[in-house]
Amino acid sequence: MTGQQTLIARAALGVLAGASSFAALSSPRLQRLTAPRFDRVVTAAFLVSRLGLFSIIFLVFRLTPRGDIPAYYWTEARNVQEGLLPYRDFASSYAPLHPYLDSLTIALWHTPLVIILLAILIEAALLPLWLRFGRTLLAEQQLRTGALLYLASAVSLQFVTIDGQDTVIIGVLLTLALYHLAKQRTLFSGASVGTAVAAIKFLPLIYAPAFFLAIPRRWRWAAGFLLPVLAVYGAFTAMRLPIFTPLRLEGNIKSAGNLPFLVESVFGVTLPSRLWDALLLAVFAGIFLVVVRASRNSGAPARLRVIAFATAAVTLALLLFSKKSWPPYLMLSFFPICLLVDVRRRVQTLGFVFFSLVAVIEHSYWASLLHELTAQELHQGLLSGQPTYLVFLGLQILLAAGYGWLLAASVGRIASSPEATLPTETAPEPLAAASHS
Repeated sequence: MTGQQTLIARAALGVLAGASSFAALSSPRLQRLTAPRFDRVVTAAFLVSRLGLFSIIFLVFRLTPRGDIPAYYWTEARNVQEGLLPYRDFASSYAPLHPYLDSLTIALWHTPLVIILLAILIEAALLPLWLRFGRTLLAEQQLRTGALLYLASAVSLQFVTIDGQDTVIIGVLLTLALYHLAKQRTLFSGASVGTAVAAIKFLPLIYAPAFFLAIPRRWRWAAGFLLPVLAVYGAFTAMRLPIFTPLRLEGNIKSAGNLPFLVESVFGVTLPSRLWDALLLAVFAGIFLVVVRASRNSGAPARLRVIAFATAAVTLALLLFSKKSWPPYLMLSFFPICLLVDVRRRVQTLGFVFFSLVAVIEHSYWASLLHELTAQELHQGLLSGQPTYLVFLGLQILLAAGYGWLLAASVGRIASSPEATLPTETAPEPLAAASHS
């Protein structure tokens, strides 16, 4: 497929997924299901939709994977199979175990498609995990709404089922960490987050403070977190491999789809990277301060709510304020982000569906039509008044506005978590009967 065809396909997927979201949320039949049956239906629908789309795209139409799969995942896995070491023999932006996991995967089926299939199968555990423990900290309506929005989301379908982005593995491990906390297994909770740091990326480090600050047995959690981190990074250090290579490679990269890019492209300036990094750290600090205040003297369910919405807030802050971020990072905590939408307000549902559409086409527009132009190049294009650049500016504004809306909502949910109560009803109000306000 050409870049323009890919863009059209993404837009069509976004529209179809949005219509499916409304259909699912409006279905009286789904609302009347008992909790166990609802869980089975959602889990089965997830597997059928993802595996079905995967089969149609890659097995029937025989399209080839694009993006990170051939450029990085497949290449690094092959390098490991040839006996090369990450960071020393080939550059890698990922955690030490990342190429080894992909190498084991392609040993089972020697094709890039198996890497996508692995991401789908791991993501399939996310909704069952949330449905297993979510009712201990969320109202039934909120949990069902989040599950249905996730099920019919273009974000999940595009970035995982089609693109094979393994950031979703981090999202599953963060969910597993919450599940272990709900079961009072603090050490295993920390180990889940630590495993994400050792196996996928450095990125999950940004979530560790939310867990550490919100729970009473924080040092036990920290011990679990450090076990896989020290074991893996310690082993690589002992082999004299430069473990900070990912930070060196990623440190000064800038991308579209965030506030730094938007500001620099509109005003035609290039601000120091350290300035944007400092702003991001300040926003993180503000979120963690809200976490501390909300979790103080709170019970276990409230603390779990605080952490869940804190993962959403941290992800959205990263997407909005980091100079290098892109929409697939939504998969780091996409289920808690879905929980932010109040479907009783139709405007919120419409807003979220439209935001998802923008998220799945923005990066493709930048990469395919504009060839990953810089902020300065976009500024020059805007001065020329060409429609292509003006449309992209509109996408940047809409995406940033969506991040800002959801970030504000997530911080509000953190702050209100101690006062939240669990209503006794088990079925959510259908969207068709919800308020239009």
